[in-house]
Amino acid sequence: MVTRRLPMRHAPLVPLLALLALVAGCELGSVTVVSPTPGVVVHAVLNPDATEQVILLEETQVGRIDINDGIRYNPLEPVRTAGGLPINDADVRLLVDGDSVGVRATETVVSGRKTGRYVVPQAALAIVPGRRYRLRARTTTGAVVTGTTIVPAANPGQPAVATQPVTLARSSDTLRLAWGAVPDATIYGIRLETPNGPWFLFSDSTRFALAGTLRNFFADGLPYVFFPGFTQPLAVIAADRNFYDYNRSGNDPFGGTGLISSVQGGIGVFGSVRMLLRRDVTVTDVRRAPVEGSWRGTALLGASVSMELWREALAAPTATAQLSGRQRVGGTDRYLLGSIRADTVRFAVLTGFYRSDTSAFFTGRLAGDSITGTYSTRFATDGPRVFRRVP
Repeated sequence: MVTRRLPMRHAPLVPLLALLALVAGCELGSVTVVSPTPGVVVHAVLNPDATEQVILLEETQVGRIDINDGIRYNPLEPVRTAGGLPINDADVRLLVDGDSVGVRATETVVSGRKTGRYVVPQAALAIVPGRRYRLRARTTTGAVVTGTTIVPAANPGQPAVATQPVTLARSSDTLRLAWGAVPDATIYGIRLETPNGPWFLFSDSTRFALAGTLRNFFADGLPYVFFPGFTQPLAVIAADRNFYDYNRSGNDPFGGTGLISSVQGGIGVFGSVRMLLRRDVTVTDVRRAPVEGSWRGTALLGASVSMELWREALAAPTATAQLSGRQRVGGTDRYLLGSIRADTVRFAVLTGFYRSDTSAFFTGRLAGDSITGTYSTRFATDGPRVFRRVP
């Protein structure tokens, strides 16, 4: 009898075919997984300059609720509008080191609904740099979460931090920052507000330089962080270890691992920061393109509307370039964000600082010294249909 051996390259097919046959003959059963008991999540960062200290309490997400991503964020109701489940009616207290009673926080109510946002006003407890504070939160289910932080100290006689205005030309200027060292600070943080949300970076130095052409390498598309026409708030803080560890660590959305928590009995952060400097950065730039400059139009109700527009540098003549600017009606300013491609101009009018604050959208055509177009009807605006260049 002659025996033939399969070529080696075919050998793995034998166990694979056997496995497929075995799987085909099996029926997969269903298993009901019981949701785990939700835990407590705490977000609290003490700030001596704040008019009130805010403590957020929410449940860990264990699949019991559906997250609604379509809700607009509300800073007075941050837990629910960010997709969380607030913990209500908790006994939340801030305590100076050595105190056993503390000051009880009051839960914010919005439109008759409790929010899981607890506040202690400055009048009830003034946070002092250099002091140790404790947090104690007891939920209605009996869970107790505690934490401790030491607020970064201040130099004796240091005056309150005042906001200083500065002007920055995006294509040519660099914003240079310097501040005094805080001996017990773990790290320093630089935060710049942008229309796309805050840009934030840690630094272990007491000097930092931000080029006007800086891009946001945390965001898709690497957008600029400075926008001509905008006045962008900037702050530098000294932070304690709890704040730094929590914000530099990551969180596995399935296992929750990797997050450095600073509270006991739950997860989250109880930390502290102190303001070191503030700047209001008014951004401008040189003007090179036809769309850039000053424009004026008349609204349907007769109001005069002026606007300033800037365009970012084009990578190619036919590319779409971003626009930014500022619009003024009477004494009210509105920020503008948009784009231009060839002679088509589009921009959104913002009632606030962020893209999410869009209240109107304009589409028009640039022709010589005029921009002619219409606003989106969904906003029912009475803004100008024709803008003319101001010499």
